[in-house]
Amino acid sequence: MRCLLCLKPSLGYICRECDEAIKARPRVHTLRDLEAITFYDYDDIAPLTYAKYYPFGAFALKRLAIKAFKPFFRDLKLENAAALIPIDDRLGAWYSHSAVLAKAGADGMVTPRFGRLRAQSKERYAGKTFAFRAAHPRRFAFKGFAEQNAILLDDLITTGTTLLEAAFTLEKNGKNPLFAVALTHAQ
Repeated sequence: MRCLLCLKPSLGYICRECDEAIKARPRVHTLRDLEAITFYDYDDIAPLTYAKYYPFGAFALKRLAIKAFKPFFRDLKLENAAALIPIDDRLGAWYSHSAVLAKAGADGMVTPRFGRLRAQSKERYAGKTFAFRAAHPRRFAFKGFAEQNAILLDDLITTGTTLLEAAFTLEKNGKNPLFAVALTHAQ
């Protein structure tokens, strides 16, 4: 097997050297009225984000979530518990990448709630422009959860339209989206 980042022979999908070199550096982005926190530079993890389209990608994403989301949520100070809502955690060809991230990264007063926001649109959004995304909303279906507060989770922020639509859907259903988290922001 080869490391997905440096392509050197490795026992895992990320070799020890690359794993140690990848550092989570939280950054805050403002998407209109929603703050989103990302943890990695896109160029540093791009091959790992592409791995989500393959069965082995779950291992790479899980490692990134453990390194970034787990300590973030463990140290997060909240007055009340919050639901961690993976965006459209529907199974793809092999697994749900957002569900893998939520399960591996949740900690503290943050509990993953799977299947709570599901896109009704069948469009494929990867690589699409802002204009395309704006013209083809995901039309999220909402299934309730006990917590009043929610934190949205996605793997990658491209234009921010998905997270904004998800936050609007939560608000429309009486929930309070506190902020969003994602591994990276493609700029």
